[in-house]
Amino acid sequence: MIFLVSYLVVICSFIKNRENLTGIHSLQVHIMDSVEYQFVNAGEVIHILNRNHFGPVGKSLKEINLKEIEKLLIKNQIIRNAEAYVSEPGILHLDIWQKNPFIRIINDADQGYYLDREGNIIPLSDGFSPFVMIASGTIREPFRINQTSNIFEVGYDSLPSGRRVLYDLFSLASFIDGDDFWKSQIEQIFVNKNYDFELVPRVGPHIIEFGNAEDLEEKFENLKLLYTQGLNNIGWNQYIRINVKYKNQVVCTKI
Repeated sequence: MIFLVSYLVVICSFIKNRENLTGIHSLQVHIMDSVEYQFVNAGEVIHILNRNHFGPVGKSLKEINLKEIEKLLIKNQIIRNAEAYVSEPGILHLDIWQKNPFIRIINDADQGYYLDREGNIIPLSDGFSPFVMIASGTIREPFRINQTSNIFEVGYDSLPSGRRVLYDLFSLASFIDGDDFWKSQIEQIFVNKNYDFELVPRVGPHIIEFGNAEDLEEKFENLKLLYTQGLNNIGWNQYIRINVKYKNQVVCTKI
């Protein structure tokens, strides 16, 4: 029995040492959500590794730290998660998940970027444009876009209204995105010079004067009543503006 246990220990150590010395001759990158998003491809992932001297091909397993590779990739503004593993001798696999944008921002300096639901900033892509809600107008960030990875890195509570509009916009857009009815209805948010929000629906010629981001649920409830009990009966082309910014009021302006 002692001989058998000793034999197994020696064999396992031999196999482990042999695996550690085995060279990585191939790297396979799998973009797990490439059907939905195409912000990054396998070539760009490999470039990130090589640029930071983490290229694994030609190295032994002993020289490679899989956790460090994962940490490096997750630092990228586009990559949400990464898993590195070896499933066969000499082949290193990388599974990549991208961040999921839900709104595209175009600020008043004509700079564009996406935000995901955690407030992470995602750069625009030359080859891919996801179908998401758009926000534009008088949007002025209290930070430098190219030096910030998440909008909540900034303490925004004490900011003046003109500088915190992005955070109110984020709250408004998150509410819309989280409601199936409004997500299908609203396609664009415009911030006017008074930092009030105007919503552009998919159906009808009207603009929705929404006001600020306070009382979101109440405003949308009043608007939904108008949509379902009013416009469905009298038609969607009767009004040019619908105002819900005042408490317990819906004011419509005819065409």
